[in-house]
Amino acid sequence: MMKSMNFKRRTTNKGNSRTQKRTKSKMSKFQKIRIALVTTCVIESLVLSLLLFVAIFLGGKLSMISRTLSQGGMSLSEYLAGETNNPDIKGDVVDPDDVDWGDPANKIGGGKDIINILLIGQDRRAGESRARSDSMILCTINRAKDTITMTSFMRDMYVQIPGYQDNRINASYAFGGAKLLEKCLNVNFGIVVDGCIEVDFSGFQEVIDTVGGIDIELTAAEAAYLNKWGNWDVEKNAGQWSLKEGKNHLNGSQALAYSRIREVSSDAGYGDYGRTNRQRTVLTKLMEKAKKLDMFEANEMLNDLLPLLATDLSNKQIINLSMELLPELNAMKLNSQQIPADGAHEGAMIRDMAVLLPDLEKNREILAKIMEE
Repeated sequence: MMKSMNFKRRTTNKGNSRTQKRTKSKMSKFQKIRIALVTTCVIESLVLSLLLFVAIFLGGKLSMISRTLSQGGMSLSEYLAGETNNPDIKGDVVDPDDVDWGDPANKIGGGKDIINILLIGQDRRAGESRARSDSMILCTINRAKDTITMTSFMRDMYVQIPGYQDNRINASYAFGGAKLLEKCLNVNFGIVVDGCIEVDFSGFQEVIDTVGGIDIELTAAEAAYLNKWGNWDVEKNAGQWSLKEGKNHLNGSQALAYSRIREVSSDAGYGDYGRTNRQRTVLTKLMEKAKKLDMFEANEMLNDLLPLLATDLSNKQIINLSMELLPELNAMKLNSQQIPADGAHEGAMIRDMAVLLPDLEKNREILAKIMEE
């Protein structure tokens, strides 16, 4: 009787032990799931808080940017008075009525993986209310390929200008500002521009100084020219530089002067060919330098850069683009080119203007390849 009771008691205890183990096992799984959920929520909250902080931080910074783009307004006579023929352009006299523009049947860009930002450096001097586009660079961001391609449009390129007589492409900006230049690129090349950023190019030197200058390889001719003439609008610099052939560390004033050289030949060519290549070189070096900035240096650069800019991009667009691209910037490949491309244009004299007459079909194909590959 006692043995039977002891047996039953031992059986009952064993059963309770198994039940307790199963309960502990279930509780352990439940606790793991609960901890995982809590951890996920905490991480998401931290990420959201960080994104909110970045958005608020950038939102405050972006108020420093002007939202008023150039409206142009220069008359044809004013434009022509300030233009001179590039002596490097040689060609036959062409009747403007004989120019065949064709039709860009396919628009370029505008897809979900392509972002086209038009960068305009204007040559406005002190006391002037209107300006020409000294540099026109289309910055194409290809999300699928992780590339950024900078395409310079040569200022002497002869194009159709909506609402105006055909002329050099820089005339479109002089006549109607950034918006007319965007339309001009769309009509001639089918390019869809997602946003425009203007900068007074003379102020760009402040940004170069903020990042501590950039390293540039100079030819002997480029170094001699810079040493002789200095900056384009600061004559006191003339004769004060001691730049040399080879690698030089340029400050903002020197980098600006370098980017505006037209009179010196180089591997990239003479005149506007060399100058647009130098401008892309400066931008590439600046982007490479910006990648290495710490948070405090980047903040200082933004303080100097943003007041120099004008854009039609909204704060939301800039914040979304920044948060998407900044983490990937180091891994993105930088490319550069010019339009009209080599072998896709000819020199011509039209209405007494020395111009580059582009083969639009070939240049459209080149642009499409960059944006759609």
